[in-house]
Amino acid sequence: MFPLSRFKALSLAVVSLVASIAAARTPDALAPRVRLSVFNDAGIPADTLAQAAARATAILAQSGVELDWLDCGRPDPADFSPPTTPCSVVAWPHQLSVRILPRARSIGADIFGQAFLDDAGRGAYSNVYFSNLAANREHAQLSDGDMLGFVIAHEVGHLLLGSNSHSLSGLMQARWDSSALHSALHNTLFFTSAQSATLRSRLCSPCQYLTAAPPLYFSARTAAPSRPLAMP
Repeated sequence: MFPLSRFKALSLAVVSLVASIAAARTPDALAPRVRLSVFNDAGIPADTLAQAAARATAILAQSGVELDWLDCGRPDPADFSPPTTPCSVVAWPHQLSVRILPRARSIGADIFGQAFLDDAGRGAYSNVYFSNLAANREHAQLSDGDMLGFVIAHEVGHLLLGSNSHSLSGLMQARWDSSALHSALHNTLFFTSAQSATLRSRLCSPCQYLTAAPPLYFSARTAAPSRPLAMP
């Protein structure tokens, strides 16, 4: 994953970014959409999560994809009833899930997230390790919320683009160096044009009838993690 740092007065900058991208695009009721269930296991503040949502939404919008962000809150350890909310529905490619965890015992401190893919290179689940992100000071000019949005967009990219989807430039770089963080700070870190086209084709609702196979439903227990995003 990639780390982002703290930056004052970020909310206005992110809101402005979303507004500018939305204004630049032609409204299209048939634009491809993806619904993302976001589980805040790390208990991060609401304003941080809102910044992440704004950033991830802006990144997907730049690729011509509408992101429907579902705030699924924190799990109740005392509640063993089967989930029946919209957050419990997960199916590739239109309904994906990200779980924001405080940390992972077997994950290095430089890893910010993982996407879990099956043998065919498809997946619907991803994890983000917020404590790793917040503790990393390489992204000092970016807020944790903004950085979280970049990381989540990166993991959504893995889920939709599939195996071997890291690139030498742009949002899908495997390791974010100073150049990538500079692009993030200046609102120019996005999917490449080829990746954007693939994202739209995977989510193209009018095109679904061309695919013989039905949507794939996943179990987190049967998917393997993709190569995780890391900082230098």
